Amino acid sequence: MKITMHTVDLRYTKAERLHLFEVATKEDVEHRGHYECRGGALYVWSHPWINAATRYDSTNIGAFYINWFAERIERIETEEGFDLADLLHELALLELKAWGKTKHGVERV
Repeated sequence: MKITMHTVDLRYTKAERLHLFEVATKEDVEHRGHYECRGGALYVWSHPWINAATRYDSTNIGAFYINWFAERIERIETEEGFDLADLLHELALLELKAWGKTKHGVERV
């Protein structure tokens, strides 16, 4: 599959970054959510992994790569069939869950 990398500079405080990862961890794909946190990356999946069939059908939409020292998301990766707007929408949804408002994410109407 073709992966597209987008360089971004989305700055968050340490507390904001930690809270985003906390919310994403609570909504892990293996716990009826659609996020997966690994190190400095937060992956977004299309479906929760409720059973073997949904895990098989789930598609990786893309990922946010965090630079913990620079306090920012520095790269967004999009999988084939998805674009930057898709991931910015997912970021908006995560920010809304974390803080009740958006900071860098872009909601779709």
